[in-house]
Amino acid sequence: MRALMMAALLAACGQTTTPPTPKTPVAPAAGATAAWDGDLLAMLPFIDACIARSPDTKYVTYAARSGEALVLVRLNGPNGPVDCSVPDDDPTPTHATITPRNADLVIEGESAAVFVRGPGENPGGECYEAPEVRGPNNEVLGWMADPEGC
Repeated sequence: MRALMMAALLAACGQTTTPPTPKTPVAPAAGATAAWDGDLLAMLPFIDACIARSPDTKYVTYAARSGEALVLVRLNGPNGPVDCSVPDDDPTPTHATITPRNADLVIEGESAAVFVRGPGENPGGECYEAPEVRGPNNEVLGWMADPEGC
């Protein structure tokens, strides 16, 4: 009875007792790991294509093949988060498409690792020292930032 009265009261105020529909998690594409950075070196050309189109967004929170002949790269920077898609057979800036972040797309493992593309300064700052990521020729490619921040 009490629940019925509460529902009637909420309905009178224009509210419902139905909880909002949660966002549907999207599993990583085949071959992706929960921590997406396991394939970082292979994703680097796609990341670079996206950063070339959006130079201020050097914090990569996700990069993996989407299973739709595309690579999805999620980036963040001073102007906020963006999504970038690049054909998986052509990682050039010409074909990279930057769009506002799709908040409805929830990806398992996103932000489990955060890669900061170099060149630049170590993003750890006063809080921590971010470990360097080095390429096959021992060049600094960037850093792994602490996903928890300071």
